[in-house]
Amino acid sequence: MNEGMRLEDVPELMQNIQSRLPVKAAAKTSVLSKSWLHAWSTIPNLIFHVPEEEERKQLMLVYIDNTLRKYLRDNIPIESFELNIQLGRNEHASLAQQWIRYVATKTCLKELSFTINFDQVSMNLPDEILSCVNVTKIRVWASYVMDIAVRMTSSHQSPIIKCVSLRELHLFRVRISQQLLDHILSSCRLLENIKLKSCSQDLKTIKIKSLPCLDKLEIYTNDIRHCPSVEINNVPNLCMFKCDLQPMGTKGMDILPFSSVHSISLGSNVTELWLGGPGLVTDDASVDMIKTGLPFLESLTLNMGFWKLENCRFTFASIKRLSLISLPDNHIGIHLNTPKLLFFHLDGSTMPSLSFPISTTLEEITFRMKPYKSFDASFLLKMREALELSRKCYLHIAPVWYYRPPPLNMDILDDLKTRLQFPPATNVETLTFEVCKDECQWESSPFFHAFFEICHPKQVIVKSDVCKMMLGEVLEKKTKIAADWPNYVKHVQIRRPDERWDTLTDSHTSFQDGSRPYYADFKLEWC
Repeated sequence: MNEGMRLEDVPELMQNIQSRLPVKAAAKTSVLSKSWLHAWSTIPNLIFHVPEEEERKQLMLVYIDNTLRKYLRDNIPIESFELNIQLGRNEHASLAQQWIRYVATKTCLKELSFTINFDQVSMNLPDEILSCVNVTKIRVWASYVMDIAVRMTSSHQSPIIKCVSLRELHLFRVRISQQLLDHILSSCRLLENIKLKSCSQDLKTIKIKSLPCLDKLEIYTNDIRHCPSVEINNVPNLCMFKCDLQPMGTKGMDILPFSSVHSISLGSNVTELWLGGPGLVTDDASVDMIKTGLPFLESLTLNMGFWKLENCRFTFASIKRLSLISLPDNHIGIHLNTPKLLFFHLDGSTMPSLSFPISTTLEEITFRMKPYKSFDASFLLKMREALELSRKCYLHIAPVWYYRPPPLNMDILDDLKTRLQFPPATNVETLTFEVCKDECQWESSPFFHAFFEICHPKQVIVKSDVCKMMLGEVLEKKTKIAADWPNYVKHVQIRRPDERWDTLTDSHTSFQDGSRPYYADFKLEWC
């Protein structure tokens, strides 16, 4: 900055400062001087969050409308526009459409972002949303209330796409027409990041072709009525691909009109891959194709809900992160030959047998389990063996046992003690326990007793009313003699959400008598 020049002499600098502050803090700068007020009233980055309360909402709608009219009248640049609004009446939708048309006339516009929540109102995004010549990012996020909440179509027989500078396209729960999507993907050759989530209502095919700049691609749908095929080729610089085609209520279906992983050409530069759905990856042969076609793959996530094999083999020389989710009950063994693997995540209803090379030492293992059948001593024994494989482990257990007694009982506990060959693991950072319903049925279950036989977690997070059960468990252990109780707890701290840690004492037994659900974290120090 030249000598003698003041900050007020450079309004762009003041606006840059304001744009980096939270909205309320940035607005307060307008009282510093007329220069700061002018900078705030002409800032090119507009962010509007409309409150839900009706009276405040009406005031905000008037303010937004007046602000945009001023920007248009005085030809004030708008570089980015973000709107978060709940549409409760048709006039609200009409206003939002009008604002989009206002903003789209700005040739300097670079980013458009809309978060739209609906209350029995639908909305058509105007054609002008694709008329911004210099826009680089379009994001539309819609709440799921009805099938027709947000439509994105064209009033022209042949859509006119002017946003040829578009780099990022994010559509979430937007009902886009096949014709318009095809024209966008064929016209916007500079696209780098595409996210299409729950947008398949009117789509038969999602064609991603000849996009040399494409770096990230995400496609997600869970609608059984609309199953688009996916065609991908000539994307030489693609690094991340996520495709999760999960039809609702059709687990186990064999025939669905999804493209196969065999017909998708991703190029060889993919380092992060996320696949799920029937017809995509369902067997070892599919995994082998991934291995040979993607030599630089570092992160792999497979949704295995449609797999039917009893034993799965994964051999990857380059992979560092592996996540296997929605693991079905029929999986018995998982064999991994992954010499560079550091992080392993398992999500499912059953605990499989895991086989790693003898020299394997992982940095981190995460088990997120929702058992509803095989919650027995074998489940716990397999988990204890797996804990030996990593320096740090995280356990999240959320049993699905609605209106039935919990599966863990004293017989299972006795069976576990008889068959257990390892001492309790000391590398478990957190054990999170969550029950959705009927928490009272767990009050007599030896759940924590059983898990403390296989591990000594540093922290226990309880997300249900069974917190009272956890309190009783640790208070009892603190009174046991170490010789009689191998899982002896030396020191326990407790805290409620958003509170500080407090040493657990007998005074906390009063929490066990509470009638309302109680949520707490426990920090445990073991002998």
